[in-house]
Amino acid sequence: MRLKEKMKKRKTDYEKTTQTIPTDLIIEILSRLPEKSVARFSCVSKLWLSITTDPSFPRPHLLLCFQKDDDLFVSSIPHHTQNSNRSYSSSLSFDLHHTMKPQLNFDHYNTSTESVHGLICFVSKEPTVWNPSTRQFLTLPTIPRPCKDWNKVKLFLGYDPVERKHKVVCIPRKRICYVFRVFTLGSAQESWRTVKTNHKHRSNGDTVGRCIQGVIYYIASACQSGEYVVMSFDVRYEKFNMIKRPSGFRGDLLITYKGRLACFKDYDDHRRFWILEDAQKRTWSSQDFLSPFGDCNLSKDTDLNLRGSTHAGELIYVPDDFSLSFYILLCDPVKNSWRRFEFKVSSEEISVHNGVEGEGEDDDDDEHRPNYGLHYFPNHIDSQMSL
Repeated sequence: MRLKEKMKKRKTDYEKTTQTIPTDLIIEILSRLPEKSVARFSCVSKLWLSITTDPSFPRPHLLLCFQKDDDLFVSSIPHHTQNSNRSYSSSLSFDLHHTMKPQLNFDHYNTSTESVHGLICFVSKEPTVWNPSTRQFLTLPTIPRPCKDWNKVKLFLGYDPVERKHKVVCIPRKRICYVFRVFTLGSAQESWRTVKTNHKHRSNGDTVGRCIQGVIYYIASACQSGEYVVMSFDVRYEKFNMIKRPSGFRGDLLITYKGRLACFKDYDDHRRFWILEDAQKRTWSSQDFLSPFGDCNLSKDTDLNLRGSTHAGELIYVPDDFSLSFYILLCDPVKNSWRRFEFKVSSEEISVHNGVEGEGEDDDDDEHRPNYGLHYFPNHIDSQMSL
């Protein structure tokens, strides 16, 4: 009897304690934990279960990586919290992704897709899918090539939120296309399928596909008119559509901005965004922002390029490569705030990881410093999906 009374008292004390913790703080704490820990803590209460199973959870982050020989180094930047409007600088480092040496090649030419629901796809010798959370790599079957025009290909990764399936889409690079190859991850049929389109087009070699709410978008040129357009591919139904680009936009970079497709153009003192308001009606809206860098005191030799945005609307500026240190800048044009992250990579540390301790590059020898291609994946979420 005493034991039951003691357990009842503990339960009452626990309920009183949890009631004093604001829900926003619980979400903030849970969002900083690894997915395995979140899965365990979801059993604490119905409230915690509802938080961790909400579609907007876990909170995404910016994943960064570079490759040195066979070693893959990984780091990440947390996304902005809703209650944080201040600007600040911070220093971060890379960790060796040491579980396995993939014998794969992340090169300088951005052959990887974006991160889509926890997975990333890239071309080495064959298409390869990577899950950074489980540190697994899956090499896909050789792509059937109907003709010599398929020597170079573009890969897009999509996710169907209804059936919860990832699909890899392959098209010839800079070639007229009326058929695609599609591979569904986790399906019983482990082979590439052929999907045809009525919208014959030619892919832009530099375009990067963006998967938004089950639809992949990319830049291409229409064969009939020769004009550049935005192509869309419905991942679930595997149907194509052609969307006219907004007037005034002549670039090839598409980004996901607050859950919608966006493109931009730089002017002398501001940047213009076009946002796809309605994909069915093919309507765009425009929005202008002032220069994003403000008073963040970037060094003059910093070469940053806009490469995407966070789910909260921060614009992400990153370098394409680096030697031993670099900056990444996240700017919120609405709140007029910024976050600057400095990364320093020790040449001695890299040498130790590669088994040649004491023989690293001289930090003072700029001419012989190696350059590493930097790969970045906005809005990455942890996934325990097994490959």
